[in-house]
Amino acid sequence: MSARAGVPSERRLSRRRFVGIVAAGSVGALASAVTPPDAATAKRSRRKAAAGASAKPAPAAAAHAPEPSAAEKEFERQKKSTLGTLKTIRDYPLPPGGDLSLVFRPLRAARKAR
Repeated sequence: MSARAGVPSERRLSRRRFVGIVAAGSVGALASAVTPPDAATAKRSRRKAAAGASAKPAPAAAAHAPEPSAAEKEFERQKKSTLGTLKTIRDYPLPPGGDLSLVFRPLRAARKAR
């Protein structure tokens, strides 16, 4: 890696440090998407839920499943695609007694010249 002109050496960021920062940021972003909201928001939503439950019951809301997240939708899409591909491969007719597509033959270790 070449030194950048005009940037003091103490301000330069090593590749290892950069990758560490990017990894930590990615983990933080993923964790914030997965973790529940903070306590204040949870308390407000509990109050709203309690007020809504005492006002009138909502049987239709209990019957519906929650909307899947984007990651869940993508997982299901990829799962369907993979299953479709496997079905196509398995349905392909092969002649009986054909040659194997792969034959394992171990290689001998190369001898070093003396």
